Amino acid sequence: MERELVRRLLDHIEHRTTDLADDVMELPAEVYSPEHHAEEVEVLFRDEPLVFCLSGALPEPRTYLTVDLCGTPILLTRDKEGKVRALLNACRHRGVRVVDGAGEAVRFTCPFHAWTYDITGRLARVPTAGAFAGMGKEDRGLVELPVAEGHGLVVGRLRPGPTPDIDAYLGPGLADELAMFGFADWKPYGEPHVHKVAANWKVTLDTFRENYHFDFLHSKTLATYAHGGVLTFDPFGPHLRNCSALRSIDRLRDLPEEEWGDVGQHFSYQYALFPNTSLTIDSRHIELWQILPVDAAASEVLHTSYFRPDLSEQELAKAAEMAPWICETVVDGEDFWVAGRTEPGIRTGLLGTVVFGRNEPAPQHLHRGFDAALAAARGRSSTAK
Repeated sequence: MERELVRRLLDHIEHRTTDLADDVMELPAEVYSPEHHAEEVEVLFRDEPLVFCLSGALPEPRTYLTVDLCGTPILLTRDKEGKVRALLNACRHRGVRVVDGAGEAVRFTCPFHAWTYDITGRLARVPTAGAFAGMGKEDRGLVELPVAEGHGLVVGRLRPGPTPDIDAYLGPGLADELAMFGFADWKPYGEPHVHKVAANWKVTLDTFRENYHFDFLHSKTLATYAHGGVLTFDPFGPHLRNCSALRSIDRLRDLPEEEWGDVGQHFSYQYALFPNTSLTIDSRHIELWQILPVDAAASEVLHTSYFRPDLSEQELAKAAEMAPWICETVVDGEDFWVAGRTEPGIRTGLLGTVVFGRNEPAPQHLHRGFDAALAAARGRSSTAK
């Protein structure tokens, strides 16, 4: 697969082309409205499966991670048998957040009144227990949310309901492809952190899904080591894969294919997992970007880096050196800066539409997926009435 992707990228570089959509898409600007936003949060985020984290965030039994997704505080744990659980991070006494951060634990104690829960969420201790006589202690464990683990992903729902089927969520082609990377034991490097963006979540998401802008917005940064305007596009149901060519790929152009060696070092995989997750994967690390709605004109991006466990100290040091530059200079200083400059124009109501060219097939694909999910939910609601 890698060599086929490299052939496609080299052909595009030689002919100054890229993968194309069938037509230009004109998207009504009203899809960025508060009314549309409220429907999206309910359907796309509260009803659909979401990526919660990668498996490596819970590396051993009795480890935990807290995340906040769309206003829902979640406590993820790996119990002593190795099973991942998703629990509402809210005490069953008065609703207080029980724990923060990540680490190892066998119990969690609420800071307010010291109600204590075990790693599975079971209520283990209530101080002054006599004052709660008659309360069913067995019914006061942390609220459990549906979650499943597979192919290095932890996927769950923000509401009680059916447990996600990861193979069904990804589809057979993408499930097999992600399994090929074998990143289940890749561990987080540094703390997960939030980028706040003054833009609708879809505007933020779209900055990840094309590199038409590289030679312009990133002319002094990313364009110096990656080809702009050159991207492969492959859909997998509502998900997709893009691949970008690093400039080092140029050295392969005059070599016979049998001398190419490890081609994976010359491009990166960029997956969009429906509806809101971006995974950038290369041979050393994965960047996980979870784009989350705040309101119609604001979003936040939870960013976590995961590294292959056998990297040398020198490779880790280089990654540590690059991280601030990527986050601060490129992502905040360029991508999210320009996303924030989108909002005033869209809010005027004067644009009518926003346009995605044929050279932007990935955002077109995602927006069609959003429309299809919303239409299906409206159909179910109409049938129920």
